[in-house]
Amino acid sequence: MFIIFKLELFKLRKKLRAWLGPILVFLLITISFPLTIELASDDLKNVFYSVLWIASLLTVMVSVEGIFLEDYEDGTLENFSVTNDSLFSMVLMKIFIYWLLIGIPISLLGTFFSISMSGQMSSLNVALPAMLISTYIFINLFSLGNSLSLNKGSVLGALITMPLLFPILILLGKIVLNANFGFEIYNLLLLMLGVLLLIIVFIPFIISFIIRTHLE
Repeated sequence: MFIIFKLELFKLRKKLRAWLGPILVFLLITISFPLTIELASDDLKNVFYSVLWIASLLTVMVSVEGIFLEDYEDGTLENFSVTNDSLFSMVLMKIFIYWLLIGIPISLLGTFFSISMSGQMSSLNVALPAMLISTYIFINLFSLGNSLSLNKGSVLGALITMPLLFPILILLGKIVLNANFGFEIYNLLLLMLGVLLLIIVFIPFIISFIIRTHLE
């Protein structure tokens, strides 16, 4: 599995536009939003979290577009599909590396902007865990959508994935609401973490099965 990790990390790092471009898109959205809307500072702080969630969602959607397409076209997926474990490991590592190079940086940037916007370090306790968990969930779900539409275009994959994302967005909204009113948020974060653990266990298996059906 470590060899697969090194291989996938090397491949993604070579494609600078594939991971740096989405991060720049995230920066553009988060920086331009406060400059293009007239709101009182308190209202802006409340709305800014929603902007972070949407910006991270769009960034992930752009970044994982065609996540498996190149490997499908050059025969890499077919080589890995010879053994069940190898294909599963490749999918698992590819998703993790996308989170490592895209999910973590935008989570750190989003946390920095949320602290800057609110002027309070307490924003760190809301933004950082929520974004780290949610970006990993988003990458898994969009990867699932892309595997379903592997040779049919990324738009179809995004449309398939969207209904699965709504519960996560609702949960993120509840986290912000509880934080604004001073209520406990850790139970909601633990719920999101539980959802993520289930996704990490099952989504790569499902994606591996879907890829095999494309290769048959």
